Amino acid sequence: MAFRWRWVLIVSVLVLGGGRLFAAGAKEQQAYAAAVAAFQDEMWSRAETAFDQFVKKYPESTNAPEAVLLQAQAEFKQGKPAGALVLLNERKGNAGNLGDQYAYWTGEAQAQNRDFTNAAETFAALARDFPLSPLRLRAVVESASAWSQTGDWPQVISLLQDAAGIFQQAVRTDPANELVARGQLLLAQALFAQKDFAGEATVLNRLNPQTLAPEQAWQQAYLLCQNKLAAGDLNAAFAATTNLLQIARQQNDAGKLAAGLTFQAEVLEKMNRTDEALAVYRENLTNNAPVELQRQAVLKVAELAIGLNQSTNAEQALENFLEQFPNSPAEDAALLALGELHLKDYIAQPSATNQLQTALARFDLFFDAYANSPLAGKAYLDRGWCLWYLDQIPESLQAFRAATNRLPVSEDLAFARFKLGDALFRLNDYAGALQNYRTVTDALAGWPEVKPPWGDQLLYQSLRAGLELRDMPGASNAVEELTRLYPDSELTDRSLLLLGQGYIDHDEPETARDWLEKLIARAPDSPLRPDAQLAIARTHEQQADWAGAVTDYDDWLARFPTNDLRPNAEYYRALASSFQAGRETNAFALFNHFVVLHPTNTLAPLAQWWVADHFYRAGEFVGAETNYERIYQDWPASDLAYPARLMAGRAAMGRLGYSDAKKYFTDLINDTNCPPDLGVQARFACGAALMHLESSDTNNPMANLQLATNVFGQICLSYPTNHLGARAWGEIGDCDQQMGDYASATNAYAQVINSPFADDALRNQAQVGLGIVLEKSAAQLTGTNQAAVLQLALQNYADVFYDVQADSFWKKKAGLQALPLVEALGAGSPDKFIDTMEILFPQAKDSLEKKRAALPPAKN
Repeated sequence: MAFRWRWVLIVSVLVLGGGRLFAAGAKEQQAYAAAVAAFQDEMWSRAETAFDQFVKKYPESTNAPEAVLLQAQAEFKQGKPAGALVLLNERKGNAGNLGDQYAYWTGEAQAQNRDFTNAAETFAALARDFPLSPLRLRAVVESASAWSQTGDWPQVISLLQDAAGIFQQAVRTDPANELVARGQLLLAQALFAQKDFAGEATVLNRLNPQTLAPEQAWQQAYLLCQNKLAAGDLNAAFAATTNLLQIARQQNDAGKLAAGLTFQAEVLEKMNRTDEALAVYRENLTNNAPVELQRQAVLKVAELAIGLNQSTNAEQALENFLEQFPNSPAEDAALLALGELHLKDYIAQPSATNQLQTALARFDLFFDAYANSPLAGKAYLDRGWCLWYLDQIPESLQAFRAATNRLPVSEDLAFARFKLGDALFRLNDYAGALQNYRTVTDALAGWPEVKPPWGDQLLYQSLRAGLELRDMPGASNAVEELTRLYPDSELTDRSLLLLGQGYIDHDEPETARDWLEKLIARAPDSPLRPDAQLAIARTHEQQADWAGAVTDYDDWLARFPTNDLRPNAEYYRALASSFQAGRETNAFALFNHFVVLHPTNTLAPLAQWWVADHFYRAGEFVGAETNYERIYQDWPASDLAYPARLMAGRAAMGRLGYSDAKKYFTDLINDTNCPPDLGVQARFACGAALMHLESSDTNNPMANLQLATNVFGQICLSYPTNHLGARAWGEIGDCDQQMGDYASATNAYAQVINSPFADDALRNQAQVGLGIVLEKSAAQLTGTNQAAVLQLALQNYADVFYDVQADSFWKKKAGLQALPLVEALGAGSPDKFIDTMEILFPQAKDSLEKKRAALPPAKN
């Protein structure tokens, strides 16, 4: 758009040859000549200063208007459009016959200042207001050029296609004029932008390449290529690129040649001649091509090679490029492309983990040398993928986060944030994951023309994060969006199932059923239908609708006889039957049948456990013990193996097989793999077994009680500061009581009563135990001493009995223990005490009435 140099020289000649200079004084003449000389020598800063000083010193000089004009041009040449505009606007009133030039340079300065709208209007005004100016044609072309910068293509077309206008007159009278050619090329661009490809072709074909300047000949050829490609005539477009390349080679212009090669490669891609396109892109792997075209060539070589499964060849070509041009400005793109190629190699063959290491090495080289490259964001994204595949999730998180900070607004940025969310999800930061998923979802909602192939995965992950956070409304919204935007995605059905199961976990069975039935309604033949119908049966279980659940399971088994989930349906049918009134016998048969049919299923130990529990509940301890044994014998790796051994011991206790029970519990205690909580339970159970087991040592009948005390003592040592230790002290008190060591028993019970870790039930039990110990101690005394100790015993019973927060079992036990003492010590009315007990324990009224009947008659 800038003013042509030859026009500037014409102005200067007019100034020097017009005679006005010689009419001035000698000093004025010298000052003006010096300023003009600096201008002609392109010493713009010196010329600007010299003209400024001249105008200030000789404001009335006939050369002043020209001096101002040349000063403004000097400022323009220095990239100071604002100063030029101020100068021209202040002095345009004195421009005289230079008014058209003032207007022209005002337009140039406005354009340089990127004020294209005002520039276009200024040029248009010049053409209109100066009908005799030789600048009119140029002004029209410059006005059109300014409108093109604003993207107002209809203005450009209107200006240049006006049949009565200056430009079209010049087209008819002077078609070889360079300005006419420039205007025609602008018009062709405008028609292309408005998708008038036929009109554009007509304009371009009117131009004679022989009369065009080299740059214009190139532009004409480029626009013809663009026109044919846009019109869908790929063969013509390819032929046009051949001419384009010929012009570039004739002009020996490496930049144009690289642009032509890029265009030809793009056409070949569209023609599905990918091998040839790849070969053409490779021609731009040279330092002669502009940097951006080098980068494009590098990335396209990688992209096309991946599509053609020629990654090895592409890798070699890029390695050769790096070796041949070690300081190429496109080295960052080559390193990035090489890393991506090795990453793709791994994806194609996941066993080739060395490809990931090679890719990471390339990315490391990239960051070492080009940390500030515009491609760094993409490199971080690719590095994140490598680390993700290596299961180095914290490191991949850092890479994805760096990518989100470096990538421009693009689909890559959205994807990087999506993967950042995935990394947070893997690290159980569900809130952070969901925040990133929703940020991406919101961004894509404002970008409707972009529908990434991973959009369904994004919404599915939003659902999963929402379920982890128990954000059921958010999870439901994600599924609704997934159903609306991606109705054909395999994740849509899966999301409906997952949401339904989530509402089951959230204890909302009716809502769960609604979502599951939506899945069945939209995809009755979905492979997930068995899962959905199985989950619907579970919703009936949640509502304690056992008959409905059993019916659902029966229907399921009839509908899907060969489905892999059949064992699950059979198991849950049996379980639902066990809760259905009158069907426990049927459930027993179903669970036994399940174990026989599916012994390797993960639910088999649970089925066997139910059978064992069935015997245990019925008091058939031999059968219970046998079935608990089967669990740890047949499924030793099951989570139920250790609990089953514990229950086998308890079943042995139930059948009074204390010696066998002791062995079960001792084996658990000595098993270092036994879970700690079960180990503690085994110690308590072992102590209880020893307390019931008669001593085999006739000389020491209390030997097993002493052993039990040792077992409970180990618990006290292991858990001195929690509930377990306090409970063990209570058991020790019971052992000491049975051994007749009342002093030790009293101390043990006191440990429980004073422990901050004992609950109310433990304290109540210990206080009742203490009362019993005091009663037994009193039996060894006589007289007032005996009465005093019995009074203490009654006081301990009463403390529990009258404590409103006392455990009900021990409250009743304390009352029964206290009743005979109330009578014996005359501490109250036994009759009224029984009344109180009957109020508290109405279910014990019959036995209490028998005690009342046994009371001696009241004394008058």
